[in-house]
Amino acid sequence: MDKILGHVMTVAGSQMTVKLDADYRDQCSIGIGAMVKVRCADRQVVAAGCAVQCENSSPPERMLVADLLGEIIPFGEGVSRFSRGVSQHPISGEPVFATTDADLKAIFAQTSRSSVRIGTLYRDATQAAYVLINELLRKHFVVLGTTGSGKSCAVTLLLSAIVSDYPAAHIVVIDPHNEYSRAFGKLAEVVNVDNLQLPLWLFDFEEAVGILVRGGTAQEQEAQAIILKDAITRARRRYAGEDYAAASLTVDTPTPFRVSDLIRFIDEAMGRLDKPDSSMPYLRLKTRLESLRDDRRFAFLFSDRLVKEDSLSQIVGRLLRIPVAEKPLTVIDLSGVPSEVADVVVSLSCRLIFDFALWSERGQVPVLLVCEEAHRYVPADERIGFAATARAIKRIAREGRKYGISLALISQRPSELSAQAVSQCGTIFALRLTNELDQRFIETVLPDAARGNLAALSSLGAQEAVVCGEGVPLPMRIRFDDLPSGRRPHSEGADFSSAWQTDSVDTHFRDEGVRRWRHQNRKPVAI
Repeated sequence: MDKILGHVMTVAGSQMTVKLDADYRDQCSIGIGAMVKVRCADRQVVAAGCAVQCENSSPPERMLVADLLGEIIPFGEGVSRFSRGVSQHPISGEPVFATTDADLKAIFAQTSRSSVRIGTLYRDATQAAYVLINELLRKHFVVLGTTGSGKSCAVTLLLSAIVSDYPAAHIVVIDPHNEYSRAFGKLAEVVNVDNLQLPLWLFDFEEAVGILVRGGTAQEQEAQAIILKDAITRARRRYAGEDYAAASLTVDTPTPFRVSDLIRFIDEAMGRLDKPDSSMPYLRLKTRLESLRDDRRFAFLFSDRLVKEDSLSQIVGRLLRIPVAEKPLTVIDLSGVPSEVADVVVSLSCRLIFDFALWSERGQVPVLLVCEEAHRYVPADERIGFAATARAIKRIAREGRKYGISLALISQRPSELSAQAVSQCGTIFALRLTNELDQRFIETVLPDAARGNLAALSSLGAQEAVVCGEGVPLPMRIRFDDLPSGRRPHSEGADFSSAWQTDSVDTHFRDEGVRRWRHQNRKPVAI
């Protein structure tokens, strides 16, 4: 028989106040986040406790404030289903019951719709927690949590669960710190500085300016940009040939050009100057271009093979996994990419994903873009970072769902993340957050029904999270499943207490580190 916790006192909007019975002592059933129900006609209204109060009376009376979440509706033959929203509100005086195991199964059990398991409920470790794939991906999601809360493991677990059930997925992970390269094994195509191929001609004008224009005053940089625009346009048209199609090419058209032509056109323009003292912008631009071409770290920009053939289709195919070829993920490891162009590489990657989706058959190849360290690329302060990167990601956040692009923003600094981008995310995974500014930010983006979980954010354990939004049946506190040790991302810190016990490395380790640093290559020397 269901346990009576108390009786409904008042109902206002999306909340009800319950007077708890004085002789009820099962505190676990009446805490914040606890699920209760009230019978209304042929259905049961489900609510979650968001506050417990004690009235100043004699004897003191305890009151539970609960958010109304949805209804459990019978469908015949002992089958019940949960539906969000409340069509019939509880009436004052009605008894309030604790939810049973059968109720929780009706609310949280895996539905007939596409869903994957990610963990268990915090209050009932026997009840699995699922996310609804279409609802999760169609409306974007965000994973927020301080360092050490299990954020990277949560992302790995979620992506692993998706590709386990959907082996033909198309997932691109922006990985600034080489955390995920080992996490997915043979399921991932790892793109790093050793095999990255993004020729200079692939970048649009704004991105090319971000790479090549350096030094001088703002006026001189503007002059360099004007020179570069003319030179790139001429180089593109020269490579395409002198026909009608070539004449229609613009500075942003993704067609190949030769770097040698680019330098030659800059030289020619400088040679036409009447005053030699005005040649500084040309010299700066040419010097920068030549220095990058000769720098091994930027070899991915200047591959001769990538210029001799139009490789745009191959580059897009590798980035988006078309065809999948048993590798549904692309991990773009940016740890070895020079920091001065890393943001530009992210801008290009995001723009390629959106532009391909825009111009190809809509919805044929849905793509999930996972952006780790998202506060670096879409910051709250628009003056920080590379504007084109923020613009590209925000465009995906606003318009991506129309073209089959889903966005996942991952960050340990929610308060530094663009609220505009987060507002487009339909599902929120909030792990432990101890910073007051971050907690305030979460308070502004969590739906009303999940506000009762705010107090738990600072005390969540590792692998625990509050999940709410379109991708889950109800706001819930969960514990993510464990990952095998070999599938965990490289997000843990060094083990100082163990490493400092003995002098375990020799000169070979030191020399090998210097060699890799000097050659910008992590591959060990073949023996």
